[in-house]
Amino acid sequence: MKIGIYGGSFNPVHFGHISIARRAIVELSLDKLLVIPANVSPFKVGKSDCSHLWNRVDRVVAAFADVEKAEVDLREIKRGGVSYTIDTVREIVSEMGEDASLERLYYIIGEDSLEGLERWKDYDELKKLVEFVPFPRTKESSTEIRNLFSEYGVKLNPDERIASLVEAGVIKKNAFCPCRLQKRPEFFCPCDEFKSQLVDPSFHGLCHCRLYLKP
Repeated sequence: MKIGIYGGSFNPVHFGHISIARRAIVELSLDKLLVIPANVSPFKVGKSDCSHLWNRVDRVVAAFADVEKAEVDLREIKRGGVSYTIDTVREIVSEMGEDASLERLYYIIGEDSLEGLERWKDYDELKKLVEFVPFPRTKESSTEIRNLFSEYGVKLNPDERIASLVEAGVIKKNAFCPCRLQKRPEFFCPCDEFKSQLVDPSFHGLCHCRLYLKP
């Protein structure tokens, strides 16, 4: 049996995460992919905002709901404290018991995390328990963003005054919106947070720059 482990802060979860998950399941022929949101990343101690923890969890659950063979595993959230990958992997191996020798564990990471692996807690032990598999980060094209907005009925803020002010500000700031992300020439925003909100069935409202509205 092939099991994948996909951990991270997922703050916010976005389409890049979903894309990597789908690719991992197909390319590694996984029987199951455990998606494990971190409670607090070891590399973000003191920087993480835990005030919206369960809101983040709800979005992760919603985002992966339609990914076949993916299961959101909340063990790190429930364990609390700093989330170390080695602790989680040890737990999973222990749960396998006598079947551990029959399982093959893959740990899915973004390609940009490769260089920092040796800084992970008990890395020498960890690399014996799992096979690290890197995947390149993906960026959606403006066409894909346009299709996404169309699919979910996204429109401009109905308050024309606010919409026009934001658009004018984007032009004045050389294509940067208030969140400091550069928009496409046609103003389609590449913001990962709003894209994650689009797939959240409970979300209805404006993106944080207040230009777009999901009805």
